[in-house]
This record gives sequence, structure tokens and C-alpha cells, in this order.
Amino acid sequence: MRRNEMLVAGAALLVAACGGGNNKASTVQTVGSAGATLKAGAATLTIPAGALSQNTQVTLREAEPEHPGRVERVEVEPRGTTLSQPAELSVKVDDNNAKVKMHDGKDDLVDTEIEDRNHGVYKTSMSSLGEVEVEVEHGAACNPACASGQECDDGVCKAHVEDENAPTCNPICPSGQECDDGACKVHGGGGGGTVTCDPACASGLECDSGVCKPHKT
Repeated sequence: MRRNEMLVAGAALLVAACGGGNNKASTVQTVGSAGATLKAGAATLTIPAGALSQNTQVTLREAEPEHPGRVERVEVEPRGTTLSQPAELSVKVDDNNAKVKMHDGKDDLVDTEIEDRNHGVYKTSMSSLGEVEVEVEHGAACNPACASGQECDDGVCKAHVEDENAPTCNPICPSGQECDDGACKVHGGGGGGTVTCDPACASGLECDSGVCKPHKT
């Protein structure tokens, strides 16, 4: 093999070793006691003030799911870092008629909330940095199809509320709240009474004050 060919082959191996063929989004940021919000593709991570006591280089990246039936995997490093205040990790799901559940690095179900129904964003809390995989359970189809201005929500036609032009919330809203046109509000609008989960929780989860949580055993 000629010298030029050897150089090209060596460069190709270096790119492959460094993940050059991976087009998944990734971001790295040094986060201190003031906290920060990181974005990578469909994922957003908000680390609140006081969660970290010293400057830490945090990596947020999308990755290929390791379990069948999952649509997204998000990895946060340094893995295992304990947070004094829980972080919020959100993921945008491109499916209007879906029920979403999230799994941690041990593949256990974790609490899942709607973060922003205008943009189809779901979230979970993290007490330590690690991995989350997103599973989508498709809702029942609507037959007949919904009229213009409506969308199918698990077999029921409802007014279409998704608005891609609506303002988003930065940082992510705290657990128990969702983003409504750029403002954080209590799930269900905070109108009193029992707060339901809308959209409904996926199988394996139950609704608890607007938050989808794993079934209690």
C-alpha cells in the first residue's frame, strides 16, 4: 500500500474510533453552582442553582436506544454524579397521539410529565446524572378521522392545541408544572380539584396529581 493510501486509511479509522459516523446531537458545558440549561437535538437539561457545588463539565447527548421499542436515548455525563437539587430532563416527541414513558439507566420506569403540550415535550427529574430512554405507546386511532382543527387523543377527537410558534420555557419548568405559552403553570391549569394527566399515562404508569408515575407495588 502506498504512503498516501495508508494515511487515508489511518484517518478513516481515527474518525470511526471518535464516532465520526454518529450524527447524534451533543453538547458540552461547564456548569457551576449557578446551574445552567443545555440543549442537544430533541433533549434539554436544566440543572438548577445549587445542584452542583463545584464546576463540572457536563455532557448532554443523544444516542441510539439500547432497548427495542424505544424512540430516543439521552445520556448525561459525568454519569453517577449526585445532584443536591434534581435536574429536569425533557425530550420532544414527534407524535401527537402518543403516551410516553421513560426508563432510567437500570431500565426502571421513572416519573414522566408533560413539559410543553404545544411542542410535544415530556420530562422527568434526575437526582443523579445518567441515562434515560424514551418509549412511545401509540394511542387508539380515531374512526372516523378527526375534523379540521382537531387532533386524535387516544381515540377521542379534541381541539388541536399544538402550536409550534408558541413561546417555550427556559429553564424547564419544575416538576408538577408545565410550560403554557412560555409560562410555567401547575398541571391542568391549577384550577383546583384533582389534577388529571392529559395526555393519559402509558401502560405501567398511573396518574398522581398530574404526574405519570410507575404503579405502586
